[in-house]
Amino acid sequence: MKDLKKYQWKNRVIILKDRSTESPTLKRAKERLMREMPELKERDVVILEEGASSDFHIELYGKDGGKKWESDADFSVKDIFKTLDSLPPEVSR
Repeated sequence: MKDLKKYQWKNRVIILKDRSTESPTLKRAKERLMREMPELKERDVVILEEGASSDFHIELYGKDGGKKWESDADFSVKDIFKTLDSLPPEVSR
């Protein structure tokens, strides 16, 4: 797992995990998120990739470093926005 400390209280983090960087599911996920980058940036989101020993998985972490949402399946960006918009506007500590 990536060290999220450097993002704490500054960014929300989406981590995309898959056993292969060539996975069609991972590629679709990245494309979908890249289309929404302006809105994600407005919400202080950074996107990271990480290798995994299993198939596709996506996780969303809040500015406090806590996991807020995850999915092993194809996902809707609307679900991510709904979760992001329900989070408190954490301030720097």
